[in-house]
Amino acid sequence: MAENLQSVGCKQQYSSQTKLVALRVREYLRSLHPLLNEGELDNELAVATGISVRSLQRFKREAKDNCVSSPPSKRQKTSPVLNSIDKFDEECIRRVIASFYDRGEIPTVESILEKIKEAPINFKGQRTSLYRWMKKMGFRFKKTDRGRHLIMERQDIVLARCKYLRRIKENRESCNPRPEIYIDETWVNQNECVDKCWTNCDGKLGPKVKSGRGARFIIVHAGGVDGFVPGGLHMFRSKNGNKGDYHDSMNHENFCSWLDNKLLPNIPPKSLIIMDNASYHCKVVNKAPIQSSRKQEILKWLVENDLPHNPLHTKAELLHIVKKNKEKEEYAVDEMAEKHGHEVLRLPPYHCQLNPIELIWAQVKEEIRKNNSNSSQKLRVIEELTRKAMNNVTVENWKKCVAHTKKVEDEFRRNDIVVNHMVEKFIINISNDSSSDEE
Repeated sequence: MAENLQSVGCKQQYSSQTKLVALRVREYLRSLHPLLNEGELDNELAVATGISVRSLQRFKREAKDNCVSSPPSKRQKTSPVLNSIDKFDEECIRRVIASFYDRGEIPTVESILEKIKEAPINFKGQRTSLYRWMKKMGFRFKKTDRGRHLIMERQDIVLARCKYLRRIKENRESCNPRPEIYIDETWVNQNECVDKCWTNCDGKLGPKVKSGRGARFIIVHAGGVDGFVPGGLHMFRSKNGNKGDYHDSMNHENFCSWLDNKLLPNIPPKSLIIMDNASYHCKVVNKAPIQSSRKQEILKWLVENDLPHNPLHTKAELLHIVKKNKEKEEYAVDEMAEKHGHEVLRLPPYHCQLNPIELIWAQVKEEIRKNNSNSSQKLRVIEELTRKAMNNVTVENWKKCVAHTKKVEDEFRRNDIVVNHMVEKFIINISNDSSSDEE
């Protein structure tokens, strides 16, 4: 392998971890064969690892200079059109798809594209861009026996939405409903300014806006119909600058610290805490075994979760039991909340519109943009503007946002029934046509 790599003239890229392991193996070989010279040792290592001699020599030089490093990660190319689509546009696209089913029509990519090129979305992309974005939103294209394509949501997403809507309705209709507390994270850029404003002809008057977004603050907070949770605000500067979104700067430890110190002590007893499916919200404490797990690990998990099984069964049979009982997995965040008498409810994937705090964030950022006329201002000023905007959010604002979210929930319930009937009707019609053709 080493010779083949060198003969074609390509330079294989290796991570720092791979380099360090190779160097440790080299030292191990040296201890086994102390009489080998440097060249012979490199040749033996190349045979053992499949890494070229030239690469191994490069590893040694890097270690000598204390600069063993990984190659730079490749930047993912993203379409400017797809980058311009925000959460508001996603909700509009969902509404457009639902409107077709309301009219008794089966939506296609072409018919959806024609609609979203109009206001308020004004989509600038073409069929391929829309197709990619709809897949990212959780939609799939199912081909029927007659060759017709149906646009369908992934069944796991539909199931998650149904479970969420059912649980939140049960809570509201119960004798002792739990107070609903919505939590979320967002960010504010240092150069957060309005996109357009009045200015004079020579452009000397008006906001002083720098190119780029500047530094970034990450904001974590929670609230409900009674407003923001008192003492629940957590704001810190992102270590990653303005790259990526806030998920790059948050982690499980950070989130749990906020939950334990700022949220749980300040919310009403027996609250229903509603959050999305971010990775740091969903760390599993009893992770289910997978295909690569050893049989003993699978048996241990089944015993710990009181699941009936036969230890003499094959690994494949035991994994089948695991797969059917994946809901036995427990999240660290849920355990923390349950110890204080609260319940955690997670939003279905790709459904940020079911969280009223998203509307609150929009209000906060709009106020910051209006007051940030000079993007050269220090970070301290941006932090003050952000805190002021948060303080200006009233209980009435929250009540309106929660009321709007409840309307969106009802819309989803109605649309799910309509879509189900339409798809069922379409499939029955196809079956009847097929039967007629066969006759």
